[in-house]
Amino acid sequence: MLCNLPRHLSVLYLSLILAGSFAMQTTFAGPLPPEMASWDNATKQAQRDAGQKLLAEIDAAVKRGKKQITIAKGHYRFDKTIGDRKPMHILWEDMQGVSLDFSNSTFWFENQATGIFLKRNSDCTIKNLTLDWAPLPYVQGRIMAIDHKKQHLHIKLDDGYDPDKNAPLVSNPKARWRGLVFDPATRKLKDRVIGFSLYNNWEKRTPEGYQITSFRGFYGIKLKDSGIEVGDEIAMVKRKGRAVRIEFCHNNTMENITLHASGFVGFVQKLGTGTATFRNIQIVRRPDTNRLISCNADGININNMENGPLLENCKVEYLGDDCVNVHSAYNRVVWQDTSNQLTMTQMNPNAISKANSGKPVKIIFFDRSTMKKLAQRTITAAQNIDAYPVDQSKVLFDLKDWFHSGDAAMFRPDIKTAPATRITLDQPITISGDVIATCPEFISAGAVIRNGHFSDTIARGIRLQGPHALIENNVIQNTRGYGLSMSGQPSFWGEGPYVHSTVARGNTFINCANDTTDKNHPVIMVQQQGDYTANFTQYDITLKNNLIKDAPAMGIMVRGVKDITITDNTIDGYYTSPNLSEAEKIPAEFNGTGYGIVVESCENVTLKDNTVINPGKYARGTIFTARNK
Repeated sequence: MLCNLPRHLSVLYLSLILAGSFAMQTTFAGPLPPEMASWDNATKQAQRDAGQKLLAEIDAAVKRGKKQITIAKGHYRFDKTIGDRKPMHILWEDMQGVSLDFSNSTFWFENQATGIFLKRNSDCTIKNLTLDWAPLPYVQGRIMAIDHKKQHLHIKLDDGYDPDKNAPLVSNPKARWRGLVFDPATRKLKDRVIGFSLYNNWEKRTPEGYQITSFRGFYGIKLKDSGIEVGDEIAMVKRKGRAVRIEFCHNNTMENITLHASGFVGFVQKLGTGTATFRNIQIVRRPDTNRLISCNADGININNMENGPLLENCKVEYLGDDCVNVHSAYNRVVWQDTSNQLTMTQMNPNAISKANSGKPVKIIFFDRSTMKKLAQRTITAAQNIDAYPVDQSKVLFDLKDWFHSGDAAMFRPDIKTAPATRITLDQPITISGDVIATCPEFISAGAVIRNGHFSDTIARGIRLQGPHALIENNVIQNTRGYGLSMSGQPSFWGEGPYVHSTVARGNTFINCANDTTDKNHPVIMVQQQGDYTANFTQYDITLKNNLIKDAPAMGIMVRGVKDITITDNTIDGYYTSPNLSEAEKIPAEFNGTGYGIVVESCENVTLKDNTVINPGKYARGTIFTARNK
C-alpha cells in the first residue's frame, strides 16, 4: 500500500529534522559551565550553609501548617546524607497539601546517594527546581586503543571526571559498570553498538596513563563485533541512588523540574495511590559542558502503583536505560501451606492493608513459562513473614532462575532468608511448579504519556507494562531498544504484568530499535512473554496514526493479541541496517523477519490503511500476517 505521508506527520517530521540540524550546542571542556567551575571553596561552603538553612526553614513552615511555601532563587548544596542502607540527602515526609515552589533554584548533591526522598505525602507539589551532582556520578573519556586479545579498552579520562574525587565510584574489578558509547563528531549515542558491561580497577593504567577497562558484551559478543571503535567517546556508570525517590504518596505532582545527573534512576515512584503527575520534566545534559549523559539509568520509573502516572510535556534524553518505564512486579508463589493458604514473595503493602481491612483483593495466577491463566481468587487476609528460609526444599520454583528486580529478587541461592507474605484465599487452589501472580488493582494501570520527547538511550523509549494506557503525540528517536514496547517480562526482571485496553496514536519514531544484533527487533513491539500462540494475556490494543521513520529492522510487530487494531500508520524506511555479526544474512528464526509490519497469532485483527514504503536493502516485504483468526 503506497501513498504520501499524512500532511501533519510530514510537517512534524520535517520540523524535527530541521531542529536536529541546529541542535548542536557549544560545549566546554569540563563537567561545569565556566562560571560554576570557578566557584571556590568559600562559595561552595556558603551554598552548603544555605542548603541546611533551607531545610530547616521548610521543616518549620510545614510544622506551622503553611501550605504554599516559596523559596528564594539560589544555589543550594548538600554534602551530608541520612540513612544507612539507602542513604539520601533530603527527606520530606508526611506532608499534607504542601506546595514547594523553588523559584528555579538549583540543588547540588555531593554524594552518589538519593537526592530527594518523598515519603507518605498527600496532595503535594514540588516545582520549579533544577537538580545536579558535583562531582558527577559517572566518568567519561575517549577510547584510545582496543586490546582484542584481552578484551580491554584503553580510555583517556576527560579532565574533571577523575574517579578518585568521587569515593563511591572507586571500586574493585568485580564491580559491574555499564557503558554508553558516543560518536565523537556528533556527540550522539552511536548506532548499532551492542549492550555491554565494564569492569574497572582504577589503579590499572597504561604507561600513557589511560584507564584499562575490561569489556564483556551481552550475548557473548566480543569487542570486534561490538560496534565500538578507537576514537569513540564513552561514559561509564555505576548505578547507585536516585535523583528523586517517591514512595507511599497520594496525588503527588512534580512540575517544571530539570535533572542534569542521577546516580541511578532519575525519578522513581512506587507504592502510591491516586494520580502521580509529572509535568514538564526535563532530564537533559547540562548545557555549556562536555557531559555525555544526563542520567545513569531510567529517566522516569513508575511501579506498583494503584494508578498509572500522567506524564505531560516531558523531555528525557541521553541516559543509560529506559526513558519511561511503567510497570509492577510479579509475585511468585513460594509455597502451598494449606488448600487456601499460600506463601508468596513479599506483596504490595497496600494490597495487604486492603485485604486485612475486610475489602477483598483480586489475585490472578499464571504459569510463568507460558503465561497461561491458571486461576483467579480473592485474598481475604494477609500476613507478612520477616524471614522466610530461602531453601530449595521450601520453595516451589528453581532458585537458580531468580527475578532480578523487585522483592522477589530476594529469593535466590545466595540469600538465606527473605521477606515473604502468607495469604488466605476465598477458595481452595492447587499450585505446583513455577507460578506467578498479580493483583490487578495495584499494577500501575491507566498511564497517560503525551507530548513527550524521548531520545538517545541505550534501552527503550517507552516501556509500557501495565494496562488501560494512552500513549499519544510523543516524539521518540535514537533508541537502542524498542521505541515503544508493550509487554510484561515474567523472565529476567520479573516486571509486568501485561498490556490491554490501550491506545498508542499520533506518535513519531525516528531511528529507533537501532541495536541490530537481532533482526526480530521492531520499533513498536507488542508481544507478551510466554506462549503467545496459545494465550491472549494482552487484548484490546490500538496502534493508530503513528509515523515510523528509518527503522533499522521491523516497524511494527504484534504477536499473541486479541482484538488488535493497526490503522493509518506510516512506515517510511525499514530493514535499513545489517546484522552486526552477519552483515549480509537475515536470520529467519522468527516469522515475518524482513517485513515492515508483522501480525502473528492474533485474534480479531483490524489491519487497514497502513503505508509501508522505502524498504531497505535487508527487507523482504511490506506486511506479514500468519496464524491470525
